Amino acid sequence: MRSVDAFLAKIPFLKGLGPSDEERVSRAFVLRRHSRGETIFSEGAAADAVYLLRSGLVKAVKLSPKDDPVILEIIVPGHLFGMMPALDKRPYPVDAVCLQDSEAYRIRSADFAELLRRHLPFSQAVYGEVGEHLRHSQALRSLVKEPAERRIGYILWMLSLTLGPEMRLGRGEVAEMAGTTVETAIRTLGRLREAGLIDARWKRLKILKPEALRDGAF
Repeated sequence: MRSVDAFLAKIPFLKGLGPSDEERVSRAFVLRRHSRGETIFSEGAAADAVYLLRSGLVKAVKLSPKDDPVILEIIVPGHLFGMMPALDKRPYPVDAVCLQDSEAYRIRSADFAELLRRHLPFSQAVYGEVGEHLRHSQALRSLVKEPAERRIGYILWMLSLTLGPEMRLGRGEVAEMAGTTVETAIRTLGRLREAGLIDARWKRLKILKPEALRDGAF
């Protein structure tokens, strides 16, 4: 009998599985590698799978009425994405694009639905994540017309909630997440460093004052 791998075994909502569900998860969660810039799924495509990010970063992007890309969410390791279509049986509402080289487990929608039905903690966690996705999506939408500094500060705070205060993040990736130029990201990170809110090094960021980033107090 196959058991879940070490990463999946640490995911809170997969703990407490019985032997049959461990076997099901081991077979259903198929690990795939994706390159930076690769699209994992596209808006409007049939939702045939749900994903769990193991490593890297993924952005959920939707085109505005003017065809401008709007980032609705940043997915971090340990979190599911693509769940809503599996729940409401509709196509994917966004593009999921890798911000970094990433690894993600692909779970067929049918297997995902079966796990929801059989394992209550998993079901509860999924609906909790749906709520979290909606909250962050609304927050990022509300910041679209705010200055780049405000968007970058909020995104860094949001990432620190899951990744911790130290993260591997380059200036280009910060710019892409905030929907701004690399030059603007460099200037903003420099300002945040001078204000004592972050420590920025080569592809490394350390959050020193997360609440100030969240509140735009800079």
